Amino acid sequence: MEKLAIFGGEKIAKDDEMKFNWPRITNDTEKVVIEQLYKTISIYDNSGIFGEFEKKFADYHNKKYALLSNSGTSAIFSMFEAIDLRNDDEVLCPVYTFHATVSPMMYFGAKPIFCDSDNEGNISFDSVKNKYTENTKAIIVTHMWGVPIKDIQKIADFCKEKHIYLLEDCSHAHGAEIYGKKVGTFGDIAAWSLQGQKTVTGGEGGIILTDDKNLFNRALLQGHYNKRPKSEIDKSDDLYKYYLTGMGLKLRAHPLAIAIANEQFGHLNDFLKTRNEYAMKITKALLKYPFLKTPTISSDTINSWYAYGLQYIEEKAYGVAKEKFVDALHAEGLIEVDIPGSTGLLNALLLFTEPNVILGRLYPNKLPMQKGFSNAEQYVEQLIKIPIWTFPDESNIVDKYIAGFKKVCDYILENKGL
Repeated sequence: MEKLAIFGGEKIAKDDEMKFNWPRITNDTEKVVIEQLYKTISIYDNSGIFGEFEKKFADYHNKKYALLSNSGTSAIFSMFEAIDLRNDDEVLCPVYTFHATVSPMMYFGAKPIFCDSDNEGNISFDSVKNKYTENTKAIIVTHMWGVPIKDIQKIADFCKEKHIYLLEDCSHAHGAEIYGKKVGTFGDIAAWSLQGQKTVTGGEGGIILTDDKNLFNRALLQGHYNKRPKSEIDKSDDLYKYYLTGMGLKLRAHPLAIAIANEQFGHLNDFLKTRNEYAMKITKALLKYPFLKTPTISSDTINSWYAYGLQYIEEKAYGVAKEKFVDALHAEGLIEVDIPGSTGLLNALLLFTEPNVILGRLYPNKLPMQKGFSNAEQYVEQLIKIPIWTFPDESNIVDKYIAGFKKVCDYILENKGL
């Protein structure tokens, strides 16, 4: 058997050959930025590139209203404002997600009620049903790593039955679909990030979509003032009289960012096609290893693969620790293999247990630490991830990653350890 690089053997590839470079800046990207520079670098309404991108994004999802903002976090913040979230309202939310899915609600004095994960790392419908109370105002969900929530339709139906809002955080899941519907179209309002590593990126930015004009108007007034609210809120609406000031904030996007996002968005379907081909290739190669659980790929789902999450089951790998397994992969040149750090369980974070220290005006006391998330704990404990490459000319990198995984995994199986 070939000697592993961690023991002095030859590497599969050099480190600089195995990077994930994103986004790919092309001549077209440069062109749209330069064109926008000479048009305007500040837009007060939804004219120009703002209106163009908002319409394209809304039409792609068959939604009526779109609103750009300066980040995905701001977009989520605007969703909470849109539903008029208030002090002591309860919001059911995933315990496993990036914190910004939940953290903006703390500015409203609301109470996050954490729910456990399913076996894919997404929010569990059973946990949602168990955590619901008469104080629940909304559920916010995340399609983690670009994998649509398998029970999203059940969650949507549950929200309708209980007359509560469903908010979707689609920041990982641009263009993803399940059961023939795009994510972001199951709930009352949805948000996407356009941050630098996202599948559709402008460097920074965010966008929300909804069919509800009242939700749109409230979100609009939160982050915009004067021209845009004046032109888009009906004069007969009570909110119209606040157009000059809005709610006091400015969350507008930058036109250069949206010019980039608009150009990138034009390639989204091609991005997803290639990513799904590579993900299937990786999955087929790794299915035979009993200590690796690959993400579920089904015919009724199109994943957007913000990342490819693998569960590493230590007890089936003869006790080889996850960290040692990853070290062996890194030694082979697979430098993008990662144990996620910034995305984990939220229940123990200080913002959600001791908000009284920094948000005492809203939370006079500590909040009890919520417990009982065995599925999410196991998922995080076992998780490693890799990016999924996006372009046909990157197939050689994918092949080398597969070769590196197989080399290390075969060694573990043959030697019953590492």
